[in-house]
Amino acid sequence: MDFADIITDIWRGCLGNDSVLQPLWDSLRLNHTDYLRSPLFPVVLTVSSYFILCLPFLICDVMGDRWPWVQQFKIQPSRRPTASMLLHCAGVTLYNHVFLVLPASVAQWAWRPPVDLPHRAPSLLEMIAGVTGNMLLFDFQYYIWHLLHHKIGLLYVTFHAIHHNYSSPFALATQCTG
Repeated sequence: MDFADIITDIWRGCLGNDSVLQPLWDSLRLNHTDYLRSPLFPVVLTVSSYFILCLPFLICDVMGDRWPWVQQFKIQPSRRPTASMLLHCAGVTLYNHVFLVLPASVAQWAWRPPVDLPHRAPSLLEMIAGVTGNMLLFDFQYYIWHLLHHKIGLLYVTFHAIHHNYSSPFALATQCTG
């Protein structure tokens, strides 16, 4: 057995092994079913993950002049979001989730109640493929949605124009793109 075979076996063992995610899966399935089935779960999950994933970029924006090495990676290094911009976008995010995502989640929960997780956890490779596929699909749909907002005047004026109030891109402005 050569080095490539050893690496391939390790790769298959970690990614294709059904038991890698099973302990976490069983814990979720057995101890947290009520939370997973709640119509609040999608709202809490999306808001918390959104802010957590934006946090490193927000820190870089806030540090601004104190971290000049970060500015070389910005599209417009001379422009920085103000506190009012950050608060406005955070407010839009919370508003969208409370008044749009939560009602949709409750409606879906009432129309089609959630099902329990299956007993078998996906393999790590299945999980990575599923998350990657969903991200690509979401990104493509979001691109089409954004394009439609630029092509259809009513959508642009009613929903999307707020996005163009921000002259410089920053992490929280993504929720203001409509």
